[in-house]
Order: sequence, then C-alpha cells, then structure tokens
Amino acid sequence: MNAGIRSGEGGRIADRIAAAALSLALATALLLAASAAPARAAVVPVKLKAKPAIVKVAPGVKMRAWTFNGRVPGPVIRAREGDTIEVTLRNADRRGKRGHWHSVDFHASQIAPNLAFKSIPPGGKHSFSFVAERPGVYMYHCGTSPVLEHIGMGMYGAIIIDPAEGRPPAKEITVVQSEFYGRLRGGRLLPSLKAMRKRNPKFVTFNGRAQRYARRPLAVPVGEPVRINFVDAGPSLPSAFHVVGEIFDRVEPDGNPDGGLLDVSTHLVAPGGGAVFELSFAEPGSYPFVSHAFRDADAGAIGLFAAG
Repeated sequence: MNAGIRSGEGGRIADRIAAAALSLALATALLLAASAAPARAAVVPVKLKAKPAIVKVAPGVKMRAWTFNGRVPGPVIRAREGDTIEVTLRNADRRGKRGHWHSVDFHASQIAPNLAFKSIPPGGKHSFSFVAERPGVYMYHCGTSPVLEHIGMGMYGAIIIDPAEGRPPAKEITVVQSEFYGRLRGGRLLPSLKAMRKRNPKFVTFNGRAQRYARRPLAVPVGEPVRINFVDAGPSLPSAFHVVGEIFDRVEPDGNPDGGLLDVSTHLVAPGGGAVFELSFAEPGSYPFVSHAFRDADAGAIGLFAAG
C-alpha cells in the first residue's frame, strides 16, 4: 500500500515538472519572438521655423543668414525606418511683403513635392507628413527658387533614419559640410547670389563654421567604434572626406546599411548627398579630418579628432 502511494505521488510530481518545463519553453519562445520583432513605428513631430539670424561662419566673421530655427545648419532630425515624420514649417520672417518665401524639401521622403514642399509667404504656415521608408543619412533644405541662394544663405540640415533593427553601439558624430559665398567687410560676410554662381567660396565649413573643430577638437575613444553621419549640403561643391592617419572600416553611401564599402581612405560625397563613415582609432593622438580637395580645406573644411 505504501509503495503504491509513493509510486502515484512520483507520477504526479513528474507531470508537474513536465508542465512547468512546457510553460517555461513557451514563455521563452514568446520572449524571443518579442525581442526579434522590429520596434513599433512612431510619429516624429518636426517643427521648423524659417527665420533670419546672425550666425558665426568663421573665426571673427559673422553673417546675416536665413535659417531653420535660428541656426546653421538646422537641427539634426532623427527617426527610425517606418516612422511617420510630421513636419510643420512656419515662416517667421517679420518683414511682410519685403520678406522671403520659404519651404522645406526632405531627401528622406518619397512624396509629391508640389504638394508637400510648398513655398509659404512671411507669416505663413504649412504642414505635411511622410513615412521614412528607407534608412540612411539625408539632407533637408529650403527648396524655394532660387534654391542656390536659399541653401547658400544657410537653410539646410541633416535627417538620420536609423534601420528598423537599429545599429551596433558606437560613438556617433554628425557633420554637415557647406560653403559660404560673398565678400568680407570688416567682421561681416556679405553674401550674394552672384558670388554663389561663381562657385568660389569664401569659407567651406563643417557644421556651419570654418575651422570649427581645428580650434575645438572632437573627443573620440581609442579602439572603439566611431560612426560619422555625414551630409554635404553644398550648395555646389562635393566633399572628399578623409581622416588623416586612419582608414574607414566601412562607408555607406547615403547611409544605406545594405550598401557598405570596406577599407576606404577617402570617399566623395556629392552636394545633396550623405554617407555613414565607420572607423576606430588605433592609438591616442590628434587626427585631422578634411575635405581632401585642399582648396576647400584651406577655406576652412578642416578639423581634429582627439583620440584618447
């Protein structure tokens, strides 16, 4: 009798263990499925204000620019593949009929430009949305005619669309190269469309200021991944981007994660184009980064990475 009782209890215990193991297996499978699923798409609000502002474009030199949100370049916008970008542009030029019309054109979008990228008058407001369907690093800019002048006056920025699955961890830096045209009078740059058409810039800049990072180097780690999200805003000149003393492990034209080039020393980015540059610094030190078109480096397209 006692032996029979012990045998029945053992069977029930075995059944409970099997049931618990099955529950654990199901829970683990559900957890793995959830972690493998892509991140849920989000709505990313983007509010841009077109307004004139005084900005510094080189050491000791200022300019009355046309801007997005009072800065050159405009704010970096970030979203994930599949997100909906909801854009609201307001023209905050207060000069009424003497003011300029403006718009915004997103290279990350696939949308009818005559409907979305409308030019609006001073005091006007316009909203539109698009789905970020392709990951990459893209330019946005004012598309009002003459586009050369509106970009040359400072109306541009970068939008980064991360892949749905994300990217590996890295130290990230965003760099926008652009040119400024005109003549100097004292500590002021006086821009002109005529000078822009001649394609002979007074300054070529990284993030809106000539020699910006030559004076204030960018800190980067040694032996760890560094990712540079790069846009050439032009309006007219390409960038031959290069880091002295290093070789890029990977370059992705337009930031396309499926189109990487390996072991690249210098890569050409067209005006209006972008790229993702990935590298790691082998040892501590100062590493210049330039446009290897040295006429442009001489005009200010030069900076330093401080690795350590």
